[in-house]
Amino acid sequence: MKLSLILLAILALFLPNNADAFARGTATTRSQPLTATSTQLYAAAKKKTAKKKKAASKKAAAPLEVEPLKKPELVAEIAERLDITKVAADAALTAVIETIADSIVDKKKVSLPGFGTFQLKQRAARKGRNPQTGEELDIAASLAPSFSAAKGLKERANE
Repeated sequence: MKLSLILLAILALFLPNNADAFARGTATTRSQPLTATSTQLYAAAKKKTAKKKKAASKKAAAPLEVEPLKKPELVAEIAERLDITKVAADAALTAVIETIADSIVDKKKVSLPGFGTFQLKQRAARKGRNPQTGEELDIAASLAPSFSAAKGLKERANE
């Protein structure tokens, strides 16, 4: 209650003499001219540019609808193509995934011609911020698995 009274008192200092005009939203007079620092002007221009880029990217890129293919569905597809049981297809898929994962962990590069390359990439240490507090954090260097699609796969995807 006290805070709202204080806010009303502060608003009364900045309102034009005609408080009714302010209440109607038609008050346009100011006793002092508006001034902005170069930092504020730069921030406003940057925000406006970001909005334009965002709007342009929305227009340019139509949303891509991707149908998820889960492991059981993939196993069924493999079994059908190879004319084997689902149990055998599941065992084969699991073996391939584990072999690729083990090779990547052992810092080996796995190349599958026409499909792509799996490898381990190093991420450099960097500074980050806690979004809740704004506190600066040190993010340690790390290793991350990556996949790079082969030219043939990219061409098939864009057909």
